[in-house]
Amino acid sequence: MKQLTLIGPNKLEWQDQPEPKLSGPLGAIVRPLAVGVCDFDRAVVAGRYPALPFPIAVGHEIVAEVLELGAEVRNISLGMKVVLPLHINCGTCPSCQSKRTNSCSSRPTFSNYGLGALAGDWGGGMSDLLSLPYADAMAMPVPAGLSAAECAAVGCNLVDLHRTLVPHLSTFQNPRVLIVGGHAHNMGLYGIAIAQALGVDQIDFLDDAPHRLAAAEALGAQPILLSDIHSQKHYDIAIDCSGDVNRLTIALGHLGPDGVCTPVWPSLDDATIPAGAMFMHNARLIMGQPHARAHMDPVLALMANKKFSSTSIPTEILPWDSAAEAFGFGETKRIFVRD
Repeated sequence: MKQLTLIGPNKLEWQDQPEPKLSGPLGAIVRPLAVGVCDFDRAVVAGRYPALPFPIAVGHEIVAEVLELGAEVRNISLGMKVVLPLHINCGTCPSCQSKRTNSCSSRPTFSNYGLGALAGDWGGGMSDLLSLPYADAMAMPVPAGLSAAECAAVGCNLVDLHRTLVPHLSTFQNPRVLIVGGHAHNMGLYGIAIAQALGVDQIDFLDDAPHRLAAAEALGAQPILLSDIHSQKHYDIAIDCSGDVNRLTIALGHLGPDGVCTPVWPSLDDATIPAGAMFMHNARLIMGQPHARAHMDPVLALMANKKFSSTSIPTEILPWDSAAEAFGFGETKRIFVRD
């Protein structure tokens, strides 16, 4: 089978690989149909995370068709289109049962699609075939009326932004949301789209790049130049999409009473935390990846009601075979679809 493989910084090629085998009675073999390029994919392709060794089978935002099922799979069927989470999870361990699916104890920590050997070598979405070890636990059917492309970003970007907002919105009346732009540009835009779908009226977007500020404004956020943010302006919810510890510090410093800040990007540096001000405000900083599978159900429910989708931000839908030249490049959200 063919697999798109990152063999070095900015070097992608289609490689021949053995077809995956059914992992057992709980598993499935799927054929990826649509794969979204996460902002983090672009950083990995550029070689910004040397801790991830090459080669890497790329792609972790995946919609696929079910081709083969283990004998004990009950919730999905042959030919079904399904959305996959980026993380591997079993669905039955205590962590999974408590909806902490990224802390699944049935597999090693940091078990992801699309991030290579360090993440367990589970393969990548840009492949002819992919093994799904826990089919019932991981796969969710694509809702009727939605295309594979519209669901491509569910398993990473959309669940990530959903968890930064939904658990906290009910705490506040007319919540004020700050989204800090930067490396995770498309995630910031998804944050605007989801916040609006959930009824948030006050959304500020902070950045220093004119094109990112313009993109945020076009989606309905209030753009604020980084140098112009007022020291007395405070927010209930801050989403840090910058990957910059200095911007994270700014976001934390602008949290109001009981405010919460969630970074969606792993920084390579340590941040200075305004611990005193945060303590006085009962403010919180939430670190780490989302429990992706646990958030897929409510995200897909909102999408089934046409609240938002993977194409709610500027998006390029590109042919599968063009991925070697286009997968990790550019800043616009890209989704690769198979005929």
